[in-house]
Amino acid sequence: MGDLRKIIGEKIRSIRNAKGLTLQQLSHETGLQTSYIGEVERGKRNVSLDSLEKLITVLDIKPSELFEFRELEVDSPEFETNSVLEIHYQFLKEKKTEDVKMIHRITKDIFASIERPNDKF
Repeated sequence: MGDLRKIIGEKIRSIRNAKGLTLQQLSHETGLQTSYIGEVERGKRNVSLDSLEKLITVLDIKPSELFEFRELEVDSPEFETNSVLEIHYQFLKEKKTEDVKMIHRITKDIFASIERPNDKF
């Protein structure tokens, strides 16, 4: 069950960062200790339902958003392009606009290099 604690913590951190909040700001807004939130984000502490409700309220998310995650192995029979696109969409929607633009530029460069297999590096 420690893995779930870590996954939820990482999700909280990701959403907090995407909203441009520091640990201190989130602590102030929720009334929770900064160290407690940090430990929750690192998967070191269980988060109580009361604390989770405070985090969800301040982060302005639906409870279900914390549980939207899916790992998909490339070699699995369930692997489909649409599944991968959905996973990437969920990942990118939590990022800042400038980060998404940077990821887009990098991705374009990768595809451009793949499409030019005769070029030598």
